[in-house]
Formats: sequence, structure tokens, C-alpha cells
Amino acid sequence: MSKPDLVNKKNSPEDSGMTRRDFLKFAATSVTGMAAVTLLNKFYYPVSAALSTPQTDTSTPAIIRQTDKCIGCGSCVEVCENTQKIGIYQLYKEDGKAYSDTKGHVSLLETSCINCGQCVKVCPVGALTEKDSLKEALAALSDTSKHIVWQIAPSVQNMLGEEFGLSSGADVTKKIASAMKLLGGDAFNTDFGADVTIVEESYEFINRLQNGGPFPMITSCCPGWIKYAEFHYPDLFDYISSCKSPQQMFGALVKSYYAEKNNLSPEQIFHISVMPCTAKKFECSRGEMENSSGIRDVDLVLTSREFAQILRSKGIALSDLEDTNFDQLMGESSGAARIFGTSGGVMESALRTVVSLQTNKTLSSISFDSLRTQNGIKTATLDIGGSEVRAAVVNGIGNISSMMNDVLNGTSPYHFIEVMACPGGCIGGGGAPLHTGNMTMRQDGIYRSDKSNSSATALENNAIKRLYGDYLGKPCGKLSEQLLHTSYIDRSDDYVI
Repeated sequence: MSKPDLVNKKNSPEDSGMTRRDFLKFAATSVTGMAAVTLLNKFYYPVSAALSTPQTDTSTPAIIRQTDKCIGCGSCVEVCENTQKIGIYQLYKEDGKAYSDTKGHVSLLETSCINCGQCVKVCPVGALTEKDSLKEALAALSDTSKHIVWQIAPSVQNMLGEEFGLSSGADVTKKIASAMKLLGGDAFNTDFGADVTIVEESYEFINRLQNGGPFPMITSCCPGWIKYAEFHYPDLFDYISSCKSPQQMFGALVKSYYAEKNNLSPEQIFHISVMPCTAKKFECSRGEMENSSGIRDVDLVLTSREFAQILRSKGIALSDLEDTNFDQLMGESSGAARIFGTSGGVMESALRTVVSLQTNKTLSSISFDSLRTQNGIKTATLDIGGSEVRAAVVNGIGNISSMMNDVLNGTSPYHFIEVMACPGGCIGGGGAPLHTGNMTMRQDGIYRSDKSNSSATALENNAIKRLYGDYLGKPCGKLSEQLLHTSYIDRSDDYVI
């Protein structure tokens, strides 16, 4: 994002030996923060020039800011500061115009933004939006040299109908399959990737149970949470599961397993993911999410809103479509995979599988009701094969600090912690339909879809059995580690606000 010319340069913080980055960190974190930011503006941002030209910030792969559109309502400041407790935005008033900007007027890339998109959801005028991927998607769909493969997230299958006049929670899974095939390409849902994640994560957890930890194991499905941990809790990396998210696991398998079975090279495939999440746009761009040849797991991420725009642009009314099944090979999934879309679902899904692997108890004898509320923090204690397993679920990144500090201090009582950056989990994601959704109805719809599925665990999914039997071998084995697991980056020095 362009900034006004620097002024008072001879009196700038550098003259006292303080770098701009150090000063910005001081400005953002000092107890005299407002005074510090005032000083910052004196040194760097003349008040009269701050809005002299339209300012568009495209520095991240996920979110675009257009400061000149801002009306100064403060909604982004409120949700970032008080709900997510990240606090990168601030209200300014200049020449009679109120507007919000990052503290210190830095780019989003220079902040500790986790790309969760909660600010996008509350902006009433489009000054904050997801980074537009529509042109790239439409170009790929019209390129006959590209073999298109789609995936769509569990939660979106119970939310996308809202964009076409259907009620929150309505299961439009099979209509989405029809829509994808009309657009062109092979149609799958990310639920298969969620089932793979469940298997890998469950075996990882059982290995920790058998070997004394380290505990707690913390989930890794949410890219907003992962980026937050990289900024603020790099010392917790040993506790965080090494599993890629379902999106990235599915993408890695599309470019390997699917490609091999269909006699395609990975280079021929253009893989598009439809997500309820702006942070997924960042996730797919990470260097860890490509193979040694530079082939990305996922080529492009569309939010659910962008996918709805494409359907409308093609004259496709989702509500009018006939039901169609997803394509074979990776088109089967369990009910456990669908509940990834709501807070508590990842934990419940994994523990269902752990229970099945470790005990002879039927699932009906295990209660997960305490994980199915919409509370910001939820806990449960389960008896698994005579061992007490204590689990916690956190949704909304603003609720995470005390729990992670306990882990750092060695005082956490939990064996397993699920973290989702957005309130409610994926059904409350920054890329979900705007203004139309009822969170309770979305969650209820997801649990109805789970209940209607004949497979309650990933282990009952025949496509998963074939994947491991024909291709991967054992869970958490050599090929799984290569394709389905990842590592994290210490970003604690990579931001100024």
C-alpha cells in the first residue's frame, strides 16, 4: 500500500538508534500506545496527506483493504480488538473524515493479521474484501489444456444454499456436485480429505498415548490458528499435530494418487478449492504446501461467496439443480468428516476413531454432547480403554491465550485441544455467506448430515480403505509423512503490529 511521503525525517526514530520496525512494535504494544501512535504519525504520516490518494492494500494473498471506501464505522476495529483480540486496526479522523486503518498505517503483511476474515464479514461497504480469485478461476475453466478438479469444504455444503434462497443448514451437497460438473471438471468434496485427516491425526494421537506424549496434542486444521501460533507461540510446535489440513491433504492426493489413477501428470491438473475461509487462500500459497518440484497441492481457493458469484455469472441456480453424486475414487466420506465444519467437530471425529481403534465400545455408548455447544471454550472427559482422556475445544482466536499459556507453563490438564480461529468454527468463517446465516441452524444442519450418513467414522469409508490399501500403506507411514504432514515457521519477528 502506498504511503504519503515521509516528513520530519531528521527527527525520526532512526536518529535515536530505533529502527522503524522497533518503533512500530513499541507503538502497538506500549501502555501509552495512543501517544506512541500519535508520535508515529508525526514522524511518518502527515495528517493532511494520509488520505490524499486512494489507498489499496493487496499485500497478502487473502484480504484486500481499500481505505478510501471506509466510512469509519469501527466494525473491523471492534471485531479484531474485542472478539479476536488481535488488534491491528485503529480508527483515525482526518480532515473531517473518520476511517479505520492498521495501526501505524502499515500494510497487512507487516501486521500479525492471521487472515481470518472476520473484519471482512462485518465491513458494510466493501472496504475489506477477500482477494478476488474469480478471473483466475474463470480463465482456468476456459483453458482446455487444464484438467479441472474441484473440492468443497464440509461446512459450505450446509451453507451455500443461503446464497440461493434456501435456509441455513440445508444440505446442498449433491446439488453442488451437479453445479461443479456443469462448470466443468471432476467434482469432489473435502470431506474425503477430512476422513484422511481423521485417520492420520488419530494414529498420531494414539502414538502419543502409547509413548507418553507430548501432551496436549493440538489440532492443525485451521490455517488462521496455525499462523497465530507461528506469530505468538512458536514454542508450541512440538505439541501441534503435524497433519496438513483437509484441504491440503486432499490437494496433495489429487496431485499424486488421483493423478496416477487417471494417467495424468500433476502439471496437467488445476485444482480449485471452495472454502468458508479467507485464510485458506494464504494456506495454499505457503511454501510447505508444494512438492519438491514446485507443484502446489491446491492451485486456487475460492470463498463460498466467490463460488456463488461464478454460479450466478453462468446462470446456474443451485436450488433448481438435480442431485448428483460426486465422482468416484475420492468421492465417498463419513458423517464424521462433515462435522469438521463446526466447532468441536474435529475433536469429536478424531475421538470417534480413537475409540473405535482402542476399545470394543460402540459409538452410541460414548457421549460427545458437551462438545456440541456454541461456547467459546468446551471441555470433555472420556474413558478410552481404561484411560482418562481430557479434551478441550476453543473457537474464536480471542479465547486461546490462557489455554496456550497453560501449555507453555506445563500446567495444561488436557490431552487433546482443538482450535478454530473463527467463532463457531468453519460455519463462522471469514469466507462464509454474509448476512444471511443462522449459526445454530448451520450447526444443526451439519449434525443432521452426519446422522444421515451410514458411516460414522473414517474407518468405515471404503474409499479410505482403498487409499491406504492400494497407495499410502499404513497411516503415518513414509508416504503419508511425505504427502500429508507438514512443518511450521517461527514468525515471531515477522510483524510490527
